[in-house]
Amino acid sequence: MRAVQIRTFGEPGIVLELADLPEPPAPTAGQVLIGVEHAPINMNDLYLIQGVYPVRPSPPSVVGNEGVGRVLAIGRGVDHLKVGDRVLVPLYSFSWRERLVAPAASLSALPEADPRQLAMLGINPPTAALLLNESIDLRPGDWV
Repeated sequence: MRAVQIRTFGEPGIVLELADLPEPPAPTAGQVLIGVEHAPINMNDLYLIQGVYPVRPSPPSVVGNEGVGRVLAIGRGVDHLKVGDRVLVPLYSFSWRERLVAPAASLSALPEADPRQLAMLGINPPTAALLLNESIDLRPGDWV
């Protein structure tokens, strides 16, 4: 399975590498296997790669903080999803890879839409909401 990983923290153009990794295990009870379709690049990804982000994997590690994919397989006890459903990859599950296993309880099937746009739902909307609610002094009649 192909994945983008780091072996050490540093400048992204220097430390990122394309690696062939073992396939993830089959999902167990309460888990699903996701085939990642799109995983965007955000500033927090670059900070993570540099080692200055609060979430710090232990290298060598796959990187990538968000994405979207299709359910490929389902573990026992998962009844709210089916193979083929599109889901958001859980935040900080290191999504720059072809496939990953995730807890099903944190997932919901997404509506059909552009997967490139769906891939950014985990970070961009909450960041915008945070900025609008806590960093800007908006008053009635202001334009955003």
